[in-house]
Amino acid sequence: MSLAGSPGESSCLSLVWAVLDRASRGWRGLTMTSKAPRLLQDLRRQLLPPVTETVITEPVTRCR
Repeated sequence: MSLAGSPGESSCLSLVWAVLDRASRGWRGLTMTSKAPRLLQDLRRQLLPPVTETVITEPVTRCR
């Protein structure tokens, strides 16, 4: 369901990024540069186990 005039996923993500970018300026000298997301992704890969996808092959039924 979509409401007329409601923001889509893309505009919401842009807003979240803008807020985090602005807020990060006050985080003890931490700034978000174009390299930052890549460095965070590399760090996540080093520290966390790989994510595996779960594929549901059976139909999902509604619980009552």
